[in-house]
Amino acid sequence: MRVEIYSRPSCPLCDEAADLLQEAAAKWRFELVDVNILDDEALFHRYRYQVPVVVIDGIERLRLRFCAEELDAALRAAAQGTTP
Repeated sequence: MRVEIYSRPSCPLCDEAADLLQEAAAKWRFELVDVNILDDEALFHRYRYQVPVVVIDGIERLRLRFCAEELDAALRAAAQGTTP
C-alpha cells in the first residue's frame, strides 16, 4: 500500500497527521511518501488551504484534521478496496 501525505512546512495539522501516520505504520504496512506542496506550483494551488491531504493507493481519503480512528478506517477501506 502506498500512502502519500500532501503537506507544507510549519503546518501544525500536517505535523499531527504525520505523527498519526507514523503510529499507524506499526499496525499497517505501507510506503509513506511526504509531498511538500511548496515544491510544486500546481499542488500548491490545489491544496494550499486544505493540507494535510492523505492519498492511499491513488485515492484521496482524508483532508485537514483527522483522528487515529478515521485514519485506521481509511487504511482498512483501502486494503479492502472500498471507500471509507
